[in-house]
Amino acid sequence: MSLNIEILSKAANQARGLCMDAVQASQSGHLGLPLGCAEIGAVLFGHALKYNPDQPRWINRDIFVLSGGHGSMFLYAWLHMSGYDLPMSEIKRFRQLHSKTPGHPEFGDTPGLECTTGPLGQGVGNSVGISVATKMAAARFNTDEHKIFDQHVVCLCSDGDMQEGVASEACALAAHWGLDNLIFIYDSNAVTLDAAAKETQSEDTGKRMQAYGFDVQEIEGQDMQQFLDAFNVAKRRDNGKPQFIIAHTLIGKGIPEVEGTYKAHGEAGAKFVDAARKALGLPDEHYFVSKDVYDYFAQHKKKLLADYNRWEETYGRC
Repeated sequence: MSLNIEILSKAANQARGLCMDAVQASQSGHLGLPLGCAEIGAVLFGHALKYNPDQPRWINRDIFVLSGGHGSMFLYAWLHMSGYDLPMSEIKRFRQLHSKTPGHPEFGDTPGLECTTGPLGQGVGNSVGISVATKMAAARFNTDEHKIFDQHVVCLCSDGDMQEGVASEACALAAHWGLDNLIFIYDSNAVTLDAAAKETQSEDTGKRMQAYGFDVQEIEGQDMQQFLDAFNVAKRRDNGKPQFIIAHTLIGKGIPEVEGTYKAHGEAGAKFVDAARKALGLPDEHYFVSKDVYDYFAQHKKKLLADYNRWEETYGRC
């Protein structure tokens, strides 16, 4: 099935709008990653990932980890649109006590959320551990007649994640063990918390990952077709190597006053949200998702459920 770029582009901008509204309302949070990676989210949740919103803990789902947990509204927006039990009322309670949308993702609070992230690099480590677990399950339970486990573990990580020692150690182990169902998407926006990344690093991260034993691709992360093509290549490779996609993005895309700068790494752009929403073509109504976007994800959910039901038939024959 071909990528519906028109509707997914609309969904990406509406996901940006949800993030802007939530951060503006709470006067706290992080605008940069959700705005910069909106196209990546649209492709993953609207086309490429295997999941079941009605059964979030389905054992053969693709497992998505947001290592850059500061960008939590990225995940909440896409879980909401995808049909998980995360209603708009919870999006409106972003960063409020006892909500399902805390400032950093917390496992157990939010349907569809795979692990708690916040400390940089820990999501990378969690992803490696999850990949090991799925590989062990596949080795133990798959047969020539019945393949029960064939999922991928997908981790969206940031510049800050890749600077951390724990991420380096985990990646070295992932390559050493040949975890070829593991796909890292590196949100390479050249910005860290307080400055441009060039102020603290000059390494070639792609070459470092190749040295560990990863397959590496490099793309423009806001080109949806380019990202999907790279993601499909990563999924198809069964060569004993984990996969690393360097996706160059513009942090805070959609708010000209802060995009591309460290000021997008936080809530500094919140005061410019009203003008930014208009420039994106969003209506005056806040927390807006259009009917055609909801309809697209509802149809996509039907496809996902059909795939799930076929898997259930295989599982039932085991």
